[in-house]
Amino acid sequence: MTESTSLKDRERRTGELSTRVDSWLAWSLCGLSVALFVASVPLFVLARSAHVPSSWDGDLTTGGLLASGLFLVFPLVGALIASRRPENPIGWLCLADGLLWMTTNTLDYYSVYGMAKPGSLPFPLGAAAINNWLWVPSVGLLATYVFLLFPNGRLTSRRWRPLAWL
Repeated sequence: MTESTSLKDRERRTGELSTRVDSWLAWSLCGLSVALFVASVPLFVLARSAHVPSSWDGDLTTGGLLASGLFLVFPLVGALIASRRPENPIGWLCLADGLLWMTTNTLDYYSVYGMAKPGSLPFPLGAAAINNWLWVPSVGLLATYVFLLFPNGRLTSRRWRPLAWL
């Protein structure tokens, strides 16, 4: 009797630990997204102070910065879902999508300033090259998997598997 009781206690504690770790990871990823947005603000100010040719088509308006801040909704909602229901992939997808959008935002200002002021930052062309393709998984995660797996984290039927693989 005590052996089965201790086994149940151990399973309960392991479940609590797993939930705590999942919650900690979810809120840490959310915090990383917020930190990336905060880091993009000084890069935005530096990029606005540099002479950027209009042919670069960089959005260096305050409205553009504030609009990119709206994408913080994804990691916040993702952290809320993932910390309470870690088995549901919707929360983790929202966290990943928000992190990708914040990385894209930061790399955008980094590469614009680095190219406008040569030698001021290391590898601005590499950052721009990565940034040019980083939107693909961001849109792919949001447009495909979040809608396919909503609301319970599973496909509604097996017929949707080819689209998910595609």
